[in-house]
Amino acid sequence: MAAKSLVRVLPLLCLVFVSLADAHGISYINRICQRATRANPAIKFDFCVTSLQAVPESHTTEIAGLLKITTDLALKNASRTTDIIKKMGSVACEDLTKHQLDACLGAYGAAVSVLQEATGAFAGGNYAGANLGAALSGATKCDKAFKNVNGDLLAQDNSNLRQLVTIAQTLHRFVTKHSR
Repeated sequence: MAAKSLVRVLPLLCLVFVSLADAHGISYINRICQRATRANPAIKFDFCVTSLQAVPESHTTEIAGLLKITTDLALKNASRTTDIIKKMGSVACEDLTKHQLDACLGAYGAAVSVLQEATGAFAGGNYAGANLGAALSGATKCDKAFKNVNGDLLAQDNSNLRQLVTIAQTLHRFVTKHSR
């Protein structure tokens, strides 16, 4: 009889546990993003929370895990933007626009490379020597290439990369500060 009661109650207990774990994860992400925003005012709190909450693993990980997740998100963003730039370059009609897209493509290619190295290092627990700041130059160079001409076709992509890398840099500082 007790076993039957336990079988009936067990799914409910599991649901309560999962709900509590998820609420804890969201609360933890909010605290980390608040801390990151205080450490670096360039970080947009809502962007930080939304980006991290979109990845289920972020709800149950520590700061080093959030660093890996954020760096991976930045890598995916930079890789996707590289593909967009390639597609835009294949249909660009004006030489000036093609030149600007080539500048962006080179800058984003370098950002992808830097982020791949950092992602690999972080996955192996190696946090020293990561140069995430070099990944920011992709967005900055792309912004400059389009400045005052045709608007910035990639403004949102550049902004997203800047935010993700800035969050990753801040989390990187948190991780390296605690690992000393």
